Amino acid sequence: MPDRLRAALVEAAGQGSGLVLAPRLVLTAAHVLGDHAHATVHTPRGAPVRCEVVWSRFDRHYDAALLLAEEDVLPDVEPVRWGTLVTSEPAGVTLLGFAAGPGDHVGSRPFRGELDPLDAVERDRYVLSLAGTPPEGASPWAGLSGGAVWCRDLLVGVAVADLPGWRHSRLEAVPAYVLLADPGFRDLLRRHTGQDAQLEPAEFADRAQPATPLVPASVALLLHPRAETVRFTGRTELLDALTSWCADGDGVRLALLTGAGGAGKSRVARELGHRLAARRHAVVHLARGAVPDGLFAATTAPVLVVVDYAESRVEQTGALLDVLARRRPGVALRVLLIARARGRWWDELRAAGPEAADLAENARHWSITGTESLGVDARDAFRTAVEDLARGVAALGLPVPARAGAEPARPPRTVLEIHMAALASLLAPSAGTAAQDTLLRHEAAYWRSASQEAPLHLLGEAALRNAVVTATLVGPVPRARAHALLARVPRVGDQPEAVRLAVADWLRDLYPRPEGGDAHWGSLEPDPLGEYLVGTRVADEPEIFLRLVDALDNEEMVNALLVLSRAATRAQGLPDVLRAAVRTAPGLLAPRLLGAVRRSAEPGLLVDALEVILEEGLLPDRRLRELAGRMPLLSQALVSWSVRLQQMLVDQREEGSPQSRAGSLHNLAGRLVAAGRHEEALATTASALALLDGVPDAPAWLRGLLLGQRSRLLNSLGRPQEAVTEGERALRELSGWPREEDPDTGTEAVAATLNNLSYGLAGCGRLDEALARARESVALRRELSGRHPELLPSLARSLSTLSRHQHRAGDLRAALGTAEESLSVRRTAADQEPDAYLVELASTLDHLVQILAGLDDVPALLEAAREARSVRRTLARVRPEAHLADHVEILLVVAELTEGAESLEAADEAVTAARALVRDQGRAHLGLLGAAFRAQARALVPLGSPPVAFRVYTKAAQVLRRVFRETGEGADDLLKALNAQARFYLTFTRSVAAAEHLSAEALAVLAALPEDAFPEERAEALDTHARVQEALEGITPPPGTPPPPPGRAS
Repeated sequence: MPDRLRAALVEAAGQGSGLVLAPRLVLTAAHVLGDHAHATVHTPRGAPVRCEVVWSRFDRHYDAALLLAEEDVLPDVEPVRWGTLVTSEPAGVTLLGFAAGPGDHVGSRPFRGELDPLDAVERDRYVLSLAGTPPEGASPWAGLSGGAVWCRDLLVGVAVADLPGWRHSRLEAVPAYVLLADPGFRDLLRRHTGQDAQLEPAEFADRAQPATPLVPASVALLLHPRAETVRFTGRTELLDALTSWCADGDGVRLALLTGAGGAGKSRVARELGHRLAARRHAVVHLARGAVPDGLFAATTAPVLVVVDYAESRVEQTGALLDVLARRRPGVALRVLLIARARGRWWDELRAAGPEAADLAENARHWSITGTESLGVDARDAFRTAVEDLARGVAALGLPVPARAGAEPARPPRTVLEIHMAALASLLAPSAGTAAQDTLLRHEAAYWRSASQEAPLHLLGEAALRNAVVTATLVGPVPRARAHALLARVPRVGDQPEAVRLAVADWLRDLYPRPEGGDAHWGSLEPDPLGEYLVGTRVADEPEIFLRLVDALDNEEMVNALLVLSRAATRAQGLPDVLRAAVRTAPGLLAPRLLGAVRRSAEPGLLVDALEVILEEGLLPDRRLRELAGRMPLLSQALVSWSVRLQQMLVDQREEGSPQSRAGSLHNLAGRLVAAGRHEEALATTASALALLDGVPDAPAWLRGLLLGQRSRLLNSLGRPQEAVTEGERALRELSGWPREEDPDTGTEAVAATLNNLSYGLAGCGRLDEALARARESVALRRELSGRHPELLPSLARSLSTLSRHQHRAGDLRAALGTAEESLSVRRTAADQEPDAYLVELASTLDHLVQILAGLDDVPALLEAAREARSVRRTLARVRPEAHLADHVEILLVVAELTEGAESLEAADEAVTAARALVRDQGRAHLGLLGAAFRAQARALVPLGSPPVAFRVYTKAAQVLRRVFRETGEGADDLLKALNAQARFYLTFTRSVAAAEHLSAEALAVLAALPEDAFPEERAEALDTHARVQEALEGITPPPGTPPPPPGRAS
């Protein structure tokens, strides 16, 4: 129901109605004013206020005016939400204004009616059909001109006339979209409300988030994407692509926007919505509790529906797509899903029905990476954030310093990090403390100010802080569950029940809750700030977590462990807390720790707790075997731990039967393979086979599994012929798998063996046979995964193998299609269980980069390389000894493909990582360091730093000379560095002698190589040599052909 206190009585040439838009700004009908320059305005509970006419239009489309009062008409009034009708269905409306009643008494009351949007097609005037039977005689609507027309709490128009011929049953109204089309009108609105007015689809108001920005109540909420405190900058290419996707073509289309937390996905969607709303598109940010119905299929305007956190809204999204797919062809309707990754939820959505599957099959996918893809310099983005956040800080009544603090020393990874640093620099410009500490200090003041009433006023800050920590640690829970958990919170649990209930309600109102469902409280956001609070408080007061150990159910505990694992990267002291928890309840926590590790991208804290279980013998053998059965075979974080666990189980079986010991050795060999210890794994497999040789009736299937394992290991160790022999033996043994005992497991074993055998065949040059075996493996696993979705990662494995063989055979298009299918499954698996499947996702992305490079599809290549860099960065953080070199490789690809700040940032990161490689893993990685220096130098040239670039090229050449001299490798990078140096001398210093020396060195390197090696580098070296000779002979090249700059090959 609209606020009736905003209705105003306007007196000038005549008497009419109005609406208070801002404390001093009033909207009315122009004809009420006549030629008067001033008017008097009354509100139901206010005194008359004199107003000046500051805008007025009375023409074919317009009959409206804006009045500016000499003082506040209504203080502290919120901006209205503006609406427009976007369907063909009549909508219920409410008209608020002042009309004459009995005895000519003028009063304010609501009038109900219906508005048919199709009536506005010809004249841009709405026609209101009012409910009830109007009286005969004079119009009963005298005084209603200028009254506000509302539809579901959105202002859709201004009443202006009683239509003749309808016996007072029809009123005419100027639509809101007509008013907002006038630049002067919009400018006055912006000036007096502080916001840009945006039209929202009125029929969907109860199904959508408000388009108007969130009004922050605390410093943390200044960072909320809905607050839009900082103006939108950068991401130009992405926004242009999304805008084109929305505007081009009719019908229903689906797209997906993914990116890490804090990357700015939600803000991009809101900015897209603002752009489209300005073009008369209907934009619906779908509310979590909205039920899609036929109204979505009845739109007459182009529509964009945005579904944020789509990974947790599969059922709702599937229902929406089902409704939209049945709509008649016509205007464009776009659905944009926002998620962190295209995970298992995407497959569930595709399986929701044929309509969803068809839309998903043709969906576009955009991905947001770090600040390197922002399109503006991070320092400029920081300065913009400081300027805009200063206004937000002032609006909260906080002091704003004349000069903000310094920019962050460490380059921020996300837009959110930039904004957090900027806000902290305003709140404590000279404190020198972490941004999180500064923000939390001010957030604590918000907690105190919101808890001044009894019975909360007697609680200390520590109790309030612990309550916020618990809500953030556990996540949203229903009201009854919230009350139960607060009873466990230190400093809150010992309070009377009335106080605990008040704390629960205080938490409910403190931060926005997830829409829909029965969540009683929200968490402190943004996530990095909430995680930092959890980490620091739990480390200082471990009982916050320890008292919850036996109170949380499985999912709640896994979520809490995930929050702690992320918090451990931001705060110290958490390992001791989790170790203490494990010692208290090892049997309860061990399986939950395993579950959390599989879903965590930052599992170090969780693995440390699991180590305590083995080191201190906290579980009996039976429970250890149960844990081993829960262990994923592919686990980066648990590689060493799983080997230790399996070795303990092997040792326990020393007195067991040969067959059971062979089975344990098979399991141990699998863990050794995952750890990259192939020689040990091969020896372990040999021991297991030797045990079976002494068992006359040993099952063929177990021998087949061991032979398949041996085949895989032989191929990994560069012995493909032996791998083929053992693989074929394995297939023969597996053919005897007992049909009555889980035949699908036997089929999976055959498919795995076929997949591994194909690599051996390819290694022997038998590529056609390798392709055939790989296709057999794909067919078997496709059939299996149809019955057992948990086997989809195995299908992705076989698809990846097939794609590699297709690539090797030169069929790039087929390789691309197969790789993309594998990638879809692997994104799903990695999103759900990053620890287990992130490595496989990285491998497929690396392979995709190679395919796209061969197809010369640069935009797709760059997108794949950026995604691969993000994945490799995560892996390198968890296991640098295994993944840091691959991380450097993909950074070099990104640096080569990009320009400007993004190229330099990738190269700088590559140099830092390569230095760490050489320091920690030896001189074998010097080649990567030299290549990283060369990429850094190349990126510096177009940024206006040729002298700095030359010095870096010199370092690159020094490193690469040593590598080439000692190993004969890295000739291509050395040639590029030498040529760049030579051209620098020719271009910038005219030092021909120095250029001649470097060119001669490049020719000497070429002389040591086969004539067909590195043709591009050879051609560049010969061209540089020719230019040097011309310079030595005093021959000037023809005009227009200067030596190319040293940043890139000519």
